[in-house]
Amino acid sequence: MVNTKEVRSALNGMVNEHYGTPEMLRFFSFPMTLVRARVSFIHTLHFSMNRRNCWGYVQGSCPPDVKKLVWEHEKDELYCDPRFGGDHHSAALQKAIKMSGLSKDELYAAELIPGCKAAFAAWLNLAKNSPWLSAFSGSAILERANNNVIVKGGGVSIRDYARFNDDVLKLLEKVPGHDVHNVADEDHSDMMEAVLDRYMETEEDRRDVLRGARDSLDFDRAYRGSLAVYLETIHE
Repeated sequence: MVNTKEVRSALNGMVNEHYGTPEMLRFFSFPMTLVRARVSFIHTLHFSMNRRNCWGYVQGSCPPDVKKLVWEHEKDELYCDPRFGGDHHSAALQKAIKMSGLSKDELYAAELIPGCKAAFAAWLNLAKNSPWLSAFSGSAILERANNNVIVKGGGVSIRDYARFNDDVLKLLEKVPGHDVHNVADEDHSDMMEAVLDRYMETEEDRRDVLRGARDSLDFDRAYRGSLAVYLETIHE
């Protein structure tokens, strides 16, 4: 029988260690000015779109009760989060529009940094072509990595928000739900607990969960590392 407490502890260790990796340290090492935010928010929008695609593939391969959990999560993202009365994708789109001045169609068609494109493709491959527990863990670990209760110092949303300059904050505050992800993933990551408790029974299951989580965090390092290298070249 798999010790779920040990696996949960290992996952918590992974997401905390993640923020000490070279790519993540580099990503958060400089302020987010308006000109950098233009590029950053375009890629954040596409990151959000990639998450929606990945969760769709996860939902397609997992058991019916897990499909329901995923749908409850995706309702916040695509339909309506009661915390602010809108959906997270539309909020991400509006933030990208505010920062870039581009239209929705222009944003959807935007050319992305090659390393970011590669990370998005890797996440899709993980979601489509892995055992369902690996696919689920690969998407759920990103919610866990943004859980401010689990991650010492806070997740991506909190860390990003802390480095936005005043010009960026003024534009952000015009978008309803602009800061909802600062707390939303504290709830979203709870579904991982329910799935592990019910479905992680064998040593193979344990390996699938940890492998999916590790691969996904590696892809996140590739994504943010590539974005950091590009953003560092942008100056006022």
